[in-house]
Amino acid sequence: MKSKLIVKNFGAIKSASLDLRSVNVIIGPQASGKSTLAKLYTICNSPELYHNPVEKKFSYLSTIQNIHDLNVFKEVSIAKFKEALDDYSILNCLKSNSEIEFISQTHSLKIKNNKIFFEDKIDLKSIFDSFEKKDFDGVKKEFKKLAEISDRFNFIYKFTIGWERYLRHDNSDIEKFDEYIQKNFNYNLDLTEREIKKIIDSARVFKEQIFHNNPLYIPSERTLVNIIKHAFISFKKFDIPIPNHLINFTSIYTNATFKVKNLDISFLKPSTFYKNVNGEDRIYFSSRKSIKLTESASGFQSILPILLPIIYEKNKESYPKLNYSFVIEEPETNLFPKAQYDLLKILEKDRSDDFGKIDKGIVHIYTTHSPFILSSLNNLLFAFSKGTEKDSINEIDIDSIISKKSWINPNDFSAFQIIDGKTKSVFNRKTGLIENNIIDSVSEDIINDFRKIAYISASK
Repeated sequence: MKSKLIVKNFGAIKSASLDLRSVNVIIGPQASGKSTLAKLYTICNSPELYHNPVEKKFSYLSTIQNIHDLNVFKEVSIAKFKEALDDYSILNCLKSNSEIEFISQTHSLKIKNNKIFFEDKIDLKSIFDSFEKKDFDGVKKEFKKLAEISDRFNFIYKFTIGWERYLRHDNSDIEKFDEYIQKNFNYNLDLTEREIKKIIDSARVFKEQIFHNNPLYIPSERTLVNIIKHAFISFKKFDIPIPNHLINFTSIYTNATFKVKNLDISFLKPSTFYKNVNGEDRIYFSSRKSIKLTESASGFQSILPILLPIIYEKNKESYPKLNYSFVIEEPETNLFPKAQYDLLKILEKDRSDDFGKIDKGIVHIYTTHSPFILSSLNNLLFAFSKGTEKDSINEIDIDSIISKKSWINPNDFSAFQIIDGKTKSVFNRKTGLIENNIIDSVSEDIINDFRKIAYISASK
C-alpha cells in the first residue's frame, strides 16, 4: 500500500513530503512535528472524519434506485476537517497559508486557502450506469477493473459467484471450494442479473467498510488511559479537559480489555501475563501472585495500551478480514531497549498474511526519538534481504535468529527525519537499510563528550 502526504506551513512543519509504504518511521527531536504528521495522516486516511453523516440505505438484494446509495463518500466539509484537527489537538497548527495533500489508492484530499477538495477513487457510478442500461458486459468490465486494484473486492467477486454456483452443483465439501473457484472462475463468465445485484450490493458494503475502517491512533499519553478508564465519571464531573482523541482511544482500549481477556507479556518479564478478572486489569507473575495494572511498572502500563487495542481491532469479526492499520507515537516509552526490539517483532509479525492491495492497506507508522527503534527495524529489514536472496541457503539459519514472520520487505518500508521543519528520507533503497549515521548520531554526541572528558583528564 503506497500513499503520499504533502504538508506545508502547518505547525512546526514548514515543508514535508512523505512517500508512505506499509511500514514507516519518523524520527526527530522533541516538538519537531512528528506527532503532527502522524495525526494528520490518521485524519486524512479517515474520510468519515471530514464528511457530513450519510444516511445508510442498504438492503440485501435491493433494487438500486439512486446512485447516491452506492457512493458513500459525499458532502465533504472543511468545518468537519477542522473539528477532526481540534479532536487531535492540532487545530492551532492550521494557518492561512497551510497546505495539506493526501494521495492514496482509495481517495485524494487537498486543503488549500481554507477550502477542501476530495476525490473518491472507488467510484461505483460506472457500474451502476452499465447495470441500468442492462449492459452486463460493461458491468463485468467495471468489476474486473475494481478487482485488479482491490484484492478484497476480487475475493468478494469470486466468492459471490463461486459460492452460489458451487452449491447449485450439489457440492457440500467445503474444503474443495477453493479448488472449485480456481478451476471454474474467470472474469468473462456470463453473469445473471441476480448475481450482478449481489456483487453490486457487496461492492457497496465493501466501500462503506473502507470509509469507516480508520487507522488506529495510539498516542504517547497512552499510560493515562488506565487512569481515565476507571475515573472517567470523575473527570466529567469536575470538567477536566481531556483531548477527544484520547477519550476515543480510551474507549477502544476499554473494549479491548474486555474482549482480550489475557495476554502473554513474558517478553517484558519471564512468566508474566495480563488478565482481565471481573473487569479489573491485573498483571500476573504466577497463577497466584498478581497486582493491579495501575500499580504495576510503567513498562506494563505503556505496552498494554499498544498491544490490546491492536489485537482487538485485528480480531474483530469480519469476513473477509478488514485490514488494520495503526499509528504509534513513541513505541519505546518506558521500555528497555531489548523490550523495544521484541515489541517491534510482535507488531510486525505475520505481515505475510496482509490482505488487500487497497482497502486502506495494512499501514504501520511509528514516530520515535529512539535509535534502538531504528536499529531494531534495520535488523528486520536486513533479515528479509539476506534471508530471501536468490539461491539463499541462509533462510533457515536467519529464521532461527529472527522469525521470518517478522521480517520487513525493504520495498514496503520508508523512514524520514525531521530537521528544522522539513522532512528528508533517511532510508537507503540500494542497501535496503536506514542510514547508519542517523542511528549513530545520538550515540556519537554522547561518546564525543566522554572522549573530551577522558582527554582532559589524561592531559593533566
